[in-house]
Amino acid sequence: MSAYMVSEDTLDLLASVAGWGREGLFVYFSEEILPPRSALNATREQGNYYKDADSTLIKEELRLENQASLRSRYSAEQEFDKGARFRPILQGQATIAQALGALRCYEYQACESNEWNKSYAKAICDSLRHSLCAMVSGDSWEYTRPASMAQRVRVI
Repeated sequence: MSAYMVSEDTLDLLASVAGWGREGLFVYFSEEILPPRSALNATREQGNYYKDADSTLIKEELRLENQASLRSRYSAEQEFDKGARFRPILQGQATIAQALGALRCYEYQACESNEWNKSYAKAICDSLRHSLCAMVSGDSWEYTRPASMAQRVRVI
């Protein structure tokens, strides 16, 4: 597998999702999770709600984890530029499917460090996925089979 630094647009889209939901992005910070690599505020055991005002720091956290993955993958101390400033992507400017695709790409590129599974960036990614899935399901919570649904019968 080769690894690369994801695009600024990918990072902007993922960081923007924090402002897409009604309540913001909730990230649980348990004892097992490492502290953020960036200056992102995180309180253990209470969880953290992030709104669009936190998107710049979320983007930075994701960037730093992607960089750590590249350093780990290529066993070299690489220098990276600071990256571009955060440019928000509003909910109507990208689909949920595009956000999920960007998340999938990011996770694939950022998973090479030994700390990935316990990283705060992974906790953010888990929360992003949860938030995006909730946007898809809307108010649907539990499934009840319609009484008129045909049942498959197997004849031996």
